[in-house]
Amino acid sequence: MFRFSESIEEFHQTARDARGLDDFGEDDYREALEMLCLSLDEDTTLTPIGETAIQAMITDALQARLMVEAGWKQFPEAEDARIDRPLVIVGLPRTGTTALHHLIGQDPAIQALEHWIQRTPKPRPPRADWEEDPDYLASVERVHMMFSRSPDMRAIHEIEAHLPDECWNTFSQNFVHSSYEANADVRQYAQWWIQSDMTPVYRRHRRTAQLVGHREPEKRWLFKDATHLFDLAALFETYPDAMIVQTHRDPVQAIPSVCSLCWSARDALNEGMDMARFGRSTLALWEHSIFAMMKTREGRDPKQFFDLPFDRFVSDPPAAIDEIYAYFGLDFTPAANRSIREFRAENPKGKHGAHAYRADQWGLTASEIAERFRPYTEAYGIETASATS
Repeated sequence: MFRFSESIEEFHQTARDARGLDDFGEDDYREALEMLCLSLDEDTTLTPIGETAIQAMITDALQARLMVEAGWKQFPEAEDARIDRPLVIVGLPRTGTTALHHLIGQDPAIQALEHWIQRTPKPRPPRADWEEDPDYLASVERVHMMFSRSPDMRAIHEIEAHLPDECWNTFSQNFVHSSYEANADVRQYAQWWIQSDMTPVYRRHRRTAQLVGHREPEKRWLFKDATHLFDLAALFETYPDAMIVQTHRDPVQAIPSVCSLCWSARDALNEGMDMARFGRSTLALWEHSIFAMMKTREGRDPKQFFDLPFDRFVSDPPAAIDEIYAYFGLDFTPAANRSIREFRAENPKGKHGAHAYRADQWGLTASEIAERFRPYTEAYGIETASATS
């Protein structure tokens, strides 16, 4: 029987062998890795495919640490790279954050953390050179394998090696992120990480972004991840002038959709799961994130936040983006508008199929979800389905 806790040094050696490097940087990631491995051993029922996939997630994260440390030694000028007023998209999963991220990422004046460059961090090469980069080609293949393993996922959450991706592959260098719970029932780990201080995670995030983008200092940074909700205070400690775009959608709609997304990942990697218990743990996790966010926002300048209702965004995405730019005093150029509209035309909603889900699949009811999130929906004027039914 494979034991993750007994294989931590083996994971490190696998990463060393893969990259020919041996400096993992500060050891502030070790506690999280140890807690994750303990929880994987004691809480989960991974299939053989699941064990292999999670092992790869761990060694990939360690390889990324090695590459960041090596990159900083090779490119010390990255330390001088400024990250001023980054645009940061936050919100519950399934509230339009991915679509918004992909669209704003088409602005030629914006740079983001692409999926492949997060997995193998280094100064971003010119776009014309990606097709000959072994790291990029390997990432393309990994994405293909992921969707082959979980074919329903593509209709739920779009990932491509070349597109901007959420920050989880960068956060994973510190083994702190909600994605681990999305892939396995790591209960002990989940309870630990949501109470942890994410300041070291954001320090690493900034170092990675500086390394990746220091050759394009004129471009504004764009970040996105639902996990930002859990510790916005740490985000502001690292990026004090961040411009936050928070998406809002009825939790009665969003939470069952989150369950469906995460279940599509778990179902391929685990066995013997209880759908109702999974639904309740997912509800509790994101309920915690929302109230953590609300607490932090109480003490911040409201001008740093732009609130975007889901319906307003989906009805006219370019107009919503124009509104965001105007709010923060950014220039929504004709080139940005054109690139965004071209991307929309090439990637219409439902391109990879429809996404169907119901709350009762996960042992949840609309009224329960609405009641749990009531302080949030009332504070932000979000109408819930249960209130209109």
